[in-house]
Amino acid sequence: MNIVAVVVTRDRPQLLAQALDALVGQTRPPSGIIVVDNASGMETQQLLATRSDVKVCRLEQNLGGAGGFAIGIETALAAGADWIWLMDDDAIARPNALAQLIDVAHDAQPRTGAICSAVWEFGKLAPQHRRNFNPATLAEPSVPFSAYQTKFTGIDTASFVGFLLNAHAAVEVGLPLRKFFLAYDDTEYSLRLGKRGWKVLLAPGSIVDHMRSPLARLRHGPFGIKHYYTLRNQLAVFRHYGRARPWRLWLPMVRYAYVALRDRKISSLSLWRRSIRDSRHITI
Repeated sequence: MNIVAVVVTRDRPQLLAQALDALVGQTRPPSGIIVVDNASGMETQQLLATRSDVKVCRLEQNLGGAGGFAIGIETALAAGADWIWLMDDDAIARPNALAQLIDVAHDAQPRTGAICSAVWEFGKLAPQHRRNFNPATLAEPSVPFSAYQTKFTGIDTASFVGFLLNAHAAVEVGLPLRKFFLAYDDTEYSLRLGKRGWKVLLAPGSIVDHMRSPLARLRHGPFGIKHYYTLRNQLAVFRHYGRARPWRLWLPMVRYAYVALRDRKISSLSLWRRSIRDSRHITI
């Protein structure tokens, strides 16, 4: 089984070094590691120059997480990967994380498109990374804690933190949408897999620690570019995959309006309005 890990990075060399060491140190290490360097500065370039154990895809322009993962998957497919393990540069896989995913892959049904690790943040389970989706209401509830007591269970959407992608599924459904830049590219991709009949599974025995800062949560202001892309792309995904009445689209708009209003800045409200306007021009 040829498993290629893909890590997308942008100017976080210390975390990247930890992420790469964790991949190399797996009890069942991947066959190869591809790092997509999203136009990082000199410190990251110098780190990668010392790593003979990775293949570096250097981008001279920052294409965001969506563009980085699209290029990484494309590169892994060209290298003959059977499965592609997607990871952010702040994701630290525990030593048996990949072995646990492979164990589930052996038991899973043929149309299994992706198998996902459990994600931990701040020393505890972060269930928001693994969700279900109700197209009639646009609700995105986290997978219940009871699901984490099973060997594996079906889910609807997952972040690209510890996302083991079946190469056959990737060939059939295509690549993540580069125009999303960041945010909701993984949700859209999960729903696309499901729409084409590929299952997405959660394997709770596999654990990845996501080392993001608590201040990185979108509930914190100020309303910035991450909020813009998240709301823009979320609305585009809801319109494409949902069957809900139009008024339900106001719920995420109002949620992000609160963050923008809290800033008490015209620029924040303008960016909020632009995210709603631009969402209507995103085709999936």
